[in-house]
Amino acid sequence: MTTLPEKPQDDNWINRLSGSLTPKFFKNLFTALGIGLIGGLIAHGIAMPLAWMMGPMLATFVASLLRVKMGIPMRFRSIILGVIGVFLGASFTPDTLDQAARWPISMIAVLLYVPIITIVVTWFYSKVAKLDPATALFSATPGGLTPMVVLGAAAGGNEQEIAVTQGLRVLLLVMSAPLIALLITGVVANGHGNSEAMQMTLSDGLITAFCAISTVVIFRKIGVPASEMTGAMMASMLLHVTGVVEGNLPEWLLAGSLLILGAAIGSRFAGVKLSFLIRLAGYSIFATLLILAFTGVVAWFVSDWLDLDYIAVLLAFAPGGVAEMSLIALALNVEPSFVAFHHIVRIFEIVMLAPLMAKWFERYRQRKMSAPD
Repeated sequence: MTTLPEKPQDDNWINRLSGSLTPKFFKNLFTALGIGLIGGLIAHGIAMPLAWMMGPMLATFVASLLRVKMGIPMRFRSIILGVIGVFLGASFTPDTLDQAARWPISMIAVLLYVPIITIVVTWFYSKVAKLDPATALFSATPGGLTPMVVLGAAAGGNEQEIAVTQGLRVLLLVMSAPLIALLITGVVANGHGNSEAMQMTLSDGLITAFCAISTVVIFRKIGVPASEMTGAMMASMLLHVTGVVEGNLPEWLLAGSLLILGAAIGSRFAGVKLSFLIRLAGYSIFATLLILAFTGVVAWFVSDWLDLDYIAVLLAFAPGGVAEMSLIALALNVEPSFVAFHHIVRIFEIVMLAPLMAKWFERYRQRKMSAPD
């Protein structure tokens, strides 16, 4: 019997790509970006802190409540994470490496702090918000939204409640961080980073893009968390520290990255019932205030102990999204490399611990179901 040559992988990849690029895909994407752009322009016009992230985030959040159908696909967000990684890597200098000698101590502090704040918020969600134990734990764990929803569901938690509480945590922390920085320092996060930085030449840009893509591919193969941002940042960092390339990407790329990330955060709530959102919003706001209070105290202690910038430590310890907190640091021009590395350490810890927690909950649930009444 004659067998046809196998091309399953190429065909499957092409079919998956072509199958996802539907009119509905583009309609939802351009709706989110269009609403985000309008929000960004309004926020920029009224001089809102971090206007190109806050404006799109709030505009798409309101549109989501009005049941507008939209969305930013994860694969699109992955490209933006790579761009952000290049920006962050370019912030490294030989002086940064000298300062990095103090980072291991503060990174150990992050590793100790994450379980503590997770336990505190889990207790709050479980005892006060009356969420079931698995839902409470994976709602409180400061990891990525998708992994926490998947692992939480495997542990017997409520997927929608985990998704909404995780989304609200990032939304509220991103809204709070620039305002707290403004109150403490009087500096407005303008979303443009260091405006005096030299712009990268075309040849340097091509070298950076090639090295960043190559590193991202390797990091994805070996399973490094947040590989798009981490890989691009490491490649950019090495190229800048060694002097192979100079300068940074154009400022409009940073503003565009902020816009897309902001729109992605706000559009996460598309399709969520308003009554369901209101029920969890009050608890999420209180949990966020709890997180900010704990983080503020710990950041003060660590910054005073190690003689570090308080705002940088606060952003490094605040359990928001790794890209979002790093971008805020970049916009404020307060040690973005320090902030990014601490969040990567946090993600590594969550990636190692979260699957173990999910397995424990699954075994506990199975034992409970099989136990005689």
